[in-house]
Amino acid sequence: MAQRSDSSMTIPLPPPALRSRRVWVQCALALGWTACLGPAAWGGPAKPRLKLRVGWLNSPPYQFDTPHGPAGLDIELMGLWAQAAGVQLEWVQATWARQLLEASSGGLDLMMSATPSEERRVYADFTAPYRDEHLGLVALAGHNLALTHLSDLEGQSVKVGVMRGVAFPPAVAQAFAKPALQRLLVPMRGHDLTLEALRARRLHYIVGDAISLSHHAERDSGAPIVVALRFAPAPVHVLVSRQTLARVPGLMARLNDALARVRGSAAWLQVLARYPGT
Repeated sequence: MAQRSDSSMTIPLPPPALRSRRVWVQCALALGWTACLGPAAWGGPAKPRLKLRVGWLNSPPYQFDTPHGPAGLDIELMGLWAQAAGVQLEWVQATWARQLLEASSGGLDLMMSATPSEERRVYADFTAPYRDEHLGLVALAGHNLALTHLSDLEGQSVKVGVMRGVAFPPAVAQAFAKPALQRLLVPMRGHDLTLEALRARRLHYIVGDAISLSHHAERDSGAPIVVALRFAPAPVHVLVSRQTLARVPGLMARLNDALARVRGSAAWLQVLARYPGT
């Protein structure tokens, strides 16, 4: 094993998997160089890393497709997080509703940008929060209904599109639990379909992440949209399938410990800086 000596200490070289300059620097910035030295660096046998299947969908700027695979804020943060936890990620593209089904059956280990709910806790648990989401009520530009609260929609003949399988933060969920508002909701498969229906005037509003919906709208030449009502930012988590937790004892503590170490690191903050406004 190659070593470099000075008058005070001997520093082993990183293992072969980390000798890529980019990966080594990212790891060192996030965790410190000692955390980036695996067993191979100390002469011991390299252990295979735990492999976890992670769901993703087209929700820019958080998650989106490129010729080189998925990219976006969530993808980059999850990459740093996984590196800190010593796990390998396998990306699986699926709609949100399909991801929930796969997580409940054990076909998917992790889901990003998830909000806890009692229904989901039956088949999953949640890590500590890793970022905020910015929910809002979106409409076509020029809509003429002034809104200050969701209750303003009560008694209105409007349709509100929502992504199928979504869970709202407590305050928003409590508002939509009212029958007068619940009957307005129209579940759809994804932001692209809800936006298409809004522009076709089959919907009057969309409730969802306002930043992502705005990015979707800016990617084509359709009618512009506005945020008619903004909700308070709410934390999102990584959903972990209970079947995965049963298969990998200690995984939740491992993930939370890794998040505590990497969140706020230079590498993490550099990723956030590449996605201003999120």
